[in-house]
Amino acid sequence: MTTERKAWTDQDRLQVLSLYCRLTFGQLHRGRPEVIQLAEYLSRSANSVAMKLSNYASLDPEVLALGKKGLSGASQQDRLLWQRFIAEPETVARECEEAWLSLHGEMEQGEGKREPDYTGKDSVGLQKRRVGQPLFRKAVMIRYDTRCVITGLCHEDLLIASHIVPWEERPESRLDPANGLCLNALHDRAFDKGLLAIDARGRICVSHELAEGHHNGRLKGQLMDLDGQPLDLPPATYPNREYLAWHFRECFRQ
Repeated sequence: MTTERKAWTDQDRLQVLSLYCRLTFGQLHRGRPEVIQLAEYLSRSANSVAMKLSNYASLDPEVLALGKKGLSGASQQDRLLWQRFIAEPETVARECEEAWLSLHGEMEQGEGKREPDYTGKDSVGLQKRRVGQPLFRKAVMIRYDTRCVITGLCHEDLLIASHIVPWEERPESRLDPANGLCLNALHDRAFDKGLLAIDARGRICVSHELAEGHHNGRLKGQLMDLDGQPLDLPPATYPNREYLAWHFRECFRQ
């Protein structure tokens, strides 16, 4: 394997950014199998790829919000790509997936090379996963400052990037961060099952089904007391109201 120093191309940076969004902070090291594999594809050392991953971590608001930091050697090109990701998350996510699938398509799809579908789709390999989901999650976490939009909880292991309109309903909206909410695990589950929604006035609505139960433990404080409260978010990061209306109409169990 060739490991001598060589210039990073735009395609290389997209490849590494795509991997970055698939890993947690603690996995950004040269011994990680995915890092080693990408390094081999790029004809680089695993240490080189790990350093580039850590450069991205130094620019990531999600990492900073969690009190962590990466390496400080990010290049101007790295910064420009990251700034584009912040400003145009859907566009850059699609570019990352295009770069990723151009290199890994045959391995991940298990169907030989073919023209990739950048709307995001199910991919079958050792396990089934959704192409594009890691970049969607990263964009949603950045959009909402790595905090649950309902409780303010800030812990990466307890937060989920929830689709408002489900993955299978609107392929064209799968990677749109405005089609996402950052929720903790309990409220994500309630939202996904239609027990929680946001109405046209921006108020949190909790299904009456929960109030009717007799053995709901602490759900009153965790869910029922939220009913009628506003979703308090600044206009710039407020989720798409059309998506919220669809979820309220199609999913909410009133």
